[in-house]
Amino acid sequence: MNERKWYRKIFMVLIVVVFSPFIITGIIICGIAALFQIPNNKKEYKNSRYYADFNQTFMTSILFSPQYRFYNSAKRRNLPLHYIKQESNGFEYFIYNDTIYIFPDFNQIDLNEEETKWQVDYDGNWNSFDECYANLLAKLERTYDYPVKLLVERNMFPKLNLNDIMIPECIFITWNYENTFENEDSALKMVIPKSSKELYDMMLQTPDLCGKFELAKNNGNIVWNVHKNIRIQISVNTEDCYLGVNKMLFGRIESSIMHWHPTIFEIYDEVCKIGKRGNVLVLRSTWIGSTLLYAGTKDNCPYLPNQKYLFGKYYYLEANCIT
Repeated sequence: MNERKWYRKIFMVLIVVVFSPFIITGIIICGIAALFQIPNNKKEYKNSRYYADFNQTFMTSILFSPQYRFYNSAKRRNLPLHYIKQESNGFEYFIYNDTIYIFPDFNQIDLNEEETKWQVDYDGNWNSFDECYANLLAKLERTYDYPVKLLVERNMFPKLNLNDIMIPECIFITWNYENTFENEDSALKMVIPKSSKELYDMMLQTPDLCGKFELAKNNGNIVWNVHKNIRIQISVNTEDCYLGVNKMLFGRIESSIMHWHPTIFEIYDEVCKIGKRGNVLVLRSTWIGSTLLYAGTKDNCPYLPNQKYLFGKYYYLEANCIT
């Protein structure tokens, strides 16, 4: 038995030695790619409304923060709110419809193993939610007569179905920070689809979703004709999701433009961004690959319908109902 363990350790060492050059190369390539992305991220930030109003020093992480994502979207949508960024500690919150909303400083929120108490995840370390919420409230410089809600994105809950779970009263669950306060009454945001059939049922219940879609009999995938001569294929499972955009040749042959792999927590939101009435999907295809440039509301799209590129193919696909 000990000899087997000894040989196993030697084998693992050899595997590491053999593949270490590939691992190191991969790390170097990812690092170089990240460095090249920094100027684009910085440019995006400097052009944002958040930077214009607060002039905060650029950090890559800020682009993914709840505050940054919510604020830019709220300003584009002209939401009637009062946004505060405290000078003393940089704490941010806003007042909307006589309610104070604060942002989480954790990654995930879930029930403990006994499912009796809520806990929050800070980079792998789980702490009490009650303690976390109290610490956030303590950062408020002023006291108000308004209730205080913690604005939490749906994907921060790892549980797939929240319908039968008592959510803390101080939490307001939103689809995502980019469309907070839009269609929040929908019961769909409490359920994450685990299969193509479950996503299909959600699509049937979604208002203003354009096109014609059905479950394919051969593989159970969703086949969605939402744009002229464009067909979208969708498959959903807990391990991997697939969303492919194909061009129809001669009305029946599918030629792939591009595809990507959202998580089950992202797939329904991707469907809405692509196919709700008035939204646009913008793609660019070249001989070396394809890029998803934008998906979302037409009013916020930075690309023009007739934009030209020297190389490749440009697709500006606006969702209109097909009769």
